[in-house]
Amino acid sequence: MSYADGIRIQEQRKRLLTSLNLFYPTAVRVETVWRTVCDDPSYERVLYEKDIHYFVQKGWIELRPDPLKVARTINDRLVILTARGKEIAERTMTDEALGD
Repeated sequence: MSYADGIRIQEQRKRLLTSLNLFYPTAVRVETVWRTVCDDPSYERVLYEKDIHYFVQKGWIELRPDPLKVARTINDRLVILTARGKEIAERTMTDEALGD
């Protein structure tokens, strides 16, 4: 991965967290976030899903079942920003993964 690719990934992750912060404390379908918020054509769905799993591992978001739909894929689940994720999204805490 080139330096430019690394910077692009960091910027995409920051945008994703900022977008999830707009919905806080509401849970939103993963698919809805992809469709409405992630408008960068270079941000591929595979990278988006990878970032969602990465954020879960970091404790920044939680994935929850959607009570209105059977979850067959990650896109059918609900995502909610945690308090720790909110701090990262608002830049009151920093993390190397975001280039802070």
